[in-house]
Order: sequence, then C-alpha cells, then structure tokens
Amino acid sequence: MHGPSMRLLTLALCFLTLTLQAALPPEKRIVFLGDSITQGGVYVEIIEAALIAQHPDSSKEIIPLGLSSETVSGLSEDGHAGGKFPRPDLHERLDRVLEKAKPNLVFACYGMNDGIYYPLSPERLKAYQDGMKKLHDKVVATGARIIHLTPPVFDPVPIKARTLPAGLDKYPTPFEGYNQVLDAYSDWLLSMKKEGWEVLDIHGPFNAALAEKRRADPQFTYSKDGIHPGPEGHLIMARAVLDAWDLKVTADGKPDHVNGDAILTAIKKKQGLLRPAWLSHVGHKRPGNAPGLPLPEAESKAVVFDAEARQLAKGKPGSAAASPNQKSLWNGYEKRDLIVAGKPVTLVVPKAAAPGKPWVWHGEFFGHKPAPDIALLGKGFHIAYMQINDMLGSPPAVALWNQCYEELTTRHGLSRKPCLVGLSRGGLYCYNWAIANPEKVSCIYADAPVCDFKSWPGGKGQGKNDPKNWGFVLKLWGFKDDAEALAYKGNPVDSLAPLAEQKVPLLHVFGDADIVVPWEENTGLIETRYKALGGSITLIRKPGIGHHPHGLDDSTPIIEFIARNAK
Repeated sequence: MHGPSMRLLTLALCFLTLTLQAALPPEKRIVFLGDSITQGGVYVEIIEAALIAQHPDSSKEIIPLGLSSETVSGLSEDGHAGGKFPRPDLHERLDRVLEKAKPNLVFACYGMNDGIYYPLSPERLKAYQDGMKKLHDKVVATGARIIHLTPPVFDPVPIKARTLPAGLDKYPTPFEGYNQVLDAYSDWLLSMKKEGWEVLDIHGPFNAALAEKRRADPQFTYSKDGIHPGPEGHLIMARAVLDAWDLKVTADGKPDHVNGDAILTAIKKKQGLLRPAWLSHVGHKRPGNAPGLPLPEAESKAVVFDAEARQLAKGKPGSAAASPNQKSLWNGYEKRDLIVAGKPVTLVVPKAAAPGKPWVWHGEFFGHKPAPDIALLGKGFHIAYMQINDMLGSPPAVALWNQCYEELTTRHGLSRKPCLVGLSRGGLYCYNWAIANPEKVSCIYADAPVCDFKSWPGGKGQGKNDPKNWGFVLKLWGFKDDAEALAYKGNPVDSLAPLAEQKVPLLHVFGDADIVVPWEENTGLIETRYKALGGSITLIRKPGIGHHPHGLDDSTPIIEFIARNAK
C-alpha cells in the first residue's frame, strides 16, 4: 500500500493511538505515592475533581498516600530536620501500602528529595535508579500497573541567599544547581520507557513553563521555598494526568464545569479527611504527622463530600442540602423527590401536618406493605426514605443519614425525634443510626429485621449466606477479612445500651419460621438483651411464617405503636 492510502492508514492509526491514550484507565483503586508535594495533595485534588466533573458515575477510588520528606532512594542527608530524624524510606512502608490499599494502579512521583539537595553524583543517581526499579517491580508483582511521574522543578531564585555553590563537602542548605540533578533523574526515568515503563513527564513542562514566565518577570517563581509548588505549579503537575485521561480544567485548575468551583471544594474536603487517615492506616516512621481518623470513620465522613461532588457534577447546584425536585402523588398524598448529600430522598407529605410534624423514616423498601404509612399520613405524619441501597447501615450510611436528618429537621421543620421503620436489612440502617443518635429517636418498629450482619448476609450462624452483600460488609466497614468482621462487636445486638438509656420503645414483628434472617439470632437476641438493660420491647410473632410476607394483615398494632410513641 502506497501514497494516499498509506497516509490515510497512518493518520487513522495516529488518531486511534491518541484516542486510546486519552481514555480513562480501567483500574478502579488508584494510589498516589510521593513526597511532601504529593502529601500536600493539590495536584491529586485537581485530577480527582476533574474526573468526577466529567464522569460523575465513575467508580474509581483515589487513595492519597504521599509522605513528607520521603525518598525512594533510601538516602538522607546528615542533620536532616535539624538532626531529629532521617528521611523516611518508601520501601519501609511499601509492602503495607500494597497490602492495605490493594491498588490496581499506582502513580509515583519521586526525585525531589532523592538527591538530598547535593550536586549530582553517580552513587546517589544509582540509589535513585535502584529504588525506582525496586518500586516498579514490587507494584508489578502484585498485578497492578504503575505510572511514574518525573519530579517537579527545584527553583533556586526565591531562596538564592540560602543556596550553596558546587565543590563543597557538605550541603546543610541546597546546592544552587540542584535542578540539574533533577534534570538527570528525569532523563533517566524517561529513558526507561524503552524498557516498557509507563512514564508521564512533569519535569520538562515545568521547566518550560518557568522559563516562559521568567521572560516577562525574571523573579517569577512557582515555588516560594524553591521546592513546594503553589497552586499554579500543581496545575502543571496535574496536566500530565489530565491530558492522558482527556480531563478538562480551567486556567486556575478548577473542573471545566458550571459547578467546577464547588466540585473542587468538596473534593478538597474529602481528600483532607482521607490523606491523614490513610497514612495512619498504613503506618510510617516520619514524626510530626498528626494522626488521622480511623479509616472507616474518615471514609464515612468523606463519602458525604464525594456524593456532594458527584451530584454537583450532574448539574445539581448547592451542597449537601436538598434541592427541590419533582412532585407527584403517592396513594393520594404529595410526594416530593429531593436530593440530600447527593442521594435521592422521598418525602411524602400529609394533607395537614400533626402538631410537632411527626414523621416515619424507612431504612429500606419504602412502599412495601404501605398500609401503616397510609394510615399515619392520615394522622398527619410525614413519611421519609433515603435511597442508599447496598450500604447496609454501615458507617458511611450513618453519615449520610446524619445529613438527611439535619436537612429534614431544619429546612423541612420535621420533628427532632422520628420513628424508624426497619424492614429486613433496613433493620441495620435504623438500629445503627439510632444507636449513634439515641436522643433523636422516638421509637423503632422493626419487621423481620437484620440485627447482626454475621447472621445475614454473613450466614455464619443459622441465617442465609449472601456472598454479594457480605462483600459489601467487608468493604463498607473496612474489614480486612472474615475473621476481623466476625470479631466485630458493633452490631445492633451488641450495642443496645444507648437506646435503653434513652428509653426508646421497640416493636418487632417476625415470622418464627424465618430461615433467611432467623429470629433467634436477631429479634430474639434484641429482646433478651434489651430487657436485661431495662428497655421496653414488644414482640408480635407470626407462627409458621418465614421471612415473607412482611407486615400484618391488620396493621392496627403497628399504627397505634407509632402514633402513641411519636414525639
């Protein structure tokens, strides 16, 4: 094939190559490793915010694990940090990173600290190369992919008075030509492409951008301390990934989206929780880092900001507050479809609200066996449901319910003490939120409720095993394996004291032939333990009935229980 046909084929192949390069990667768990520039996290936040703005339904998880002062070479200068501690070595924690974060894709940005701010030497260059090769091989051995980022730029201009010339034995402050060291490190890293490594260049574009700015202003700098870039510099760093994934941002690094500023703000809050939590979870030897929240707690708080960012990306203005959406009818009553914390919320409104605006809050399966709800609407109750399927009353679900509660009790003026209705797995939602907020609950009506995830979906006793939902339990609670989940003592059956102290009345309706959620492992334990704590519980047994059908043929006992106890 020659002439125009060959040229067309070449153009087509080039276009295909560019298209493939600009596609989002298939990997879902993405770890960012690096030194203090990565721990600062601005370029990571820009990337994640742009990702969510363009792909709000993406399931990719960005895990920030940069660590200040760290090297990949294992080197440290004499008297680092005033002699308080040597630079941390990535390889001290790398195995734990790979085991605990379980990444499918790793970005690694090292080099700034690896020459320890001395002139270039073969020994230090080799230590950097060996450390990078060790990192590369360990990541690849797990089956994950690694993309190396060349280091950013060292700029001597803003710290000229503190830099030292070549030819000295020691460098208590940086060598003035240290960026030439980073040039060499970057060149070597880029040369490894021929070995099949994936490398994105930050250093070259950073050098070029700085040179361009210096033409107009010889004193311009991206890094006031010569090392750590400000927001403009982080944007240059982010562009390597943004371009590879075809993500668009504005000139100031915000997602190119009508809600770009708010999306970036939400992601900053999310990453601000996750960075210290992940560092503490993995462990490291660098002093001076404030410990983060326990990872499950941090994730439960971060999920609210993640949901907010995704909802904004879908074009919904505002923050975690509800946005007024569509209205319709449900069994003759007005149904309002709201968005709270990025999640759909249903609110059914009575024709005339009862004094104090009492309400019923469903954990799951809103609309199933609706007779009690319809009767309570007639008595002036509101009915609410937050759609967060597959979250099983986990810590992240409780965090979302907290947002929903604040919204419904403030903006909509509902009572500060709703009645909770937990049908089947909805029991986990209602009980776990109630135990975390016992003073905010008037009563709980539970129907064949799950009160211990070891019973269902774990199937570790007499209950049915549900592998899919058991997988959700392990992930949502952050358990590393089944053994850790089985040792957990925070299920409703274990944690009833706060409800008993607040004298929250309980009503359980159950079938005594239930083999999916056996009453003995759930309702039976709740009854025994709640009574032992001095709590009030009423049981309505349905002889010979399994997990289905739920409810009662005559809902009067349920309606009277809720109406009597609602405050």
